[in-house]
Amino acid sequence: MKRWTAWTAACLISMGGLLFVPMQTSAVDHLERTSLTQTLKESGAPHTMTKAPLDLRSESSLADTIKAWQTALSHENGFHNWQKATWNSYPLGPGTHGWVIILSEQGKDVGYMIINAAENGSFQLAEYGTGDNPLFSLTTLYRSLVQQELIPSSISFSDFIKNEAITKERLYMDALTALWKINIQQQTYYLDAKSGELLPLKEDPAPKIIQSMTPITSTQLVGEVHEWVTSPFDPYDRLPWVEGTPLHVTQLKELQTALRQTTKLTYVTELYNNQVTLPLAILGYTQWDQSEPYLALDHVGPRYVRLLAALQQGDIYP
Repeated sequence: MKRWTAWTAACLISMGGLLFVPMQTSAVDHLERTSLTQTLKESGAPHTMTKAPLDLRSESSLADTIKAWQTALSHENGFHNWQKATWNSYPLGPGTHGWVIILSEQGKDVGYMIINAAENGSFQLAEYGTGDNPLFSLTTLYRSLVQQELIPSSISFSDFIKNEAITKERLYMDALTALWKINIQQQTYYLDAKSGELLPLKEDPAPKIIQSMTPITSTQLVGEVHEWVTSPFDPYDRLPWVEGTPLHVTQLKELQTALRQTTKLTYVTELYNNQVTLPLAILGYTQWDQSEPYLALDHVGPRYVRLLAALQQGDIYP
């Protein structure tokens, strides 16, 4: 069966990253931010911390959680520019009770967090990532719409952000099912929230994971950090994931075994009723003592998604 894949994005990346090079104008994102925003100037707290359950009804409780997770992550390799970063929150929706947090340092995007409301007024860190091309970047969205000729290049970035005739909705169904829903002149378009690639969708996609089957649990970034780090590679250089057999990986121990056997593992997920095949290089994993493990993927920059959620939606190939 003929399937639409991410070949176009991969080719453009290999030609110099023209499609995905950030414009470094994230400060304009502030024009579209919600009221929940905060500047963090302190250098950070100790590496380990313990936090009591938070009151979801209070914006300050979410802000406290963002600050604590930002501090904890800023001590990890590749996250040092988070220490003095500022952040802005944007709702994910509708009805998801989640937010994307975009972190910026000196006017440049340096990472993101996806946060869900969990039980007992606490929060879950659904995923996070570093780099200047965060999930739900308005810069990436604007550039992609111009390149797809869906908006004229004569519209400036700041005018695009303020243009209420162009509706911009962030949809986060589950891990790796993250997309923009854009309405322009009564036409609806869907674009990948990380790469900005135009998706072959006509309506909102259904989540691959039924949330009632997987209750949202709180996240505690506490204790010692255990991680495995490998170098990025291009999944299209090796294609065992096209016709090969996936590894049997259902938990962290099996992933650790696979990583010891080969440093090049590819994670593959089929999205949107198999209309999109997304192969991503595995960069390793990260786990705190009191938190579930995160699978590190290379998707236009490092992207850390909850391991069990990722394994529910895709396979790992050697």
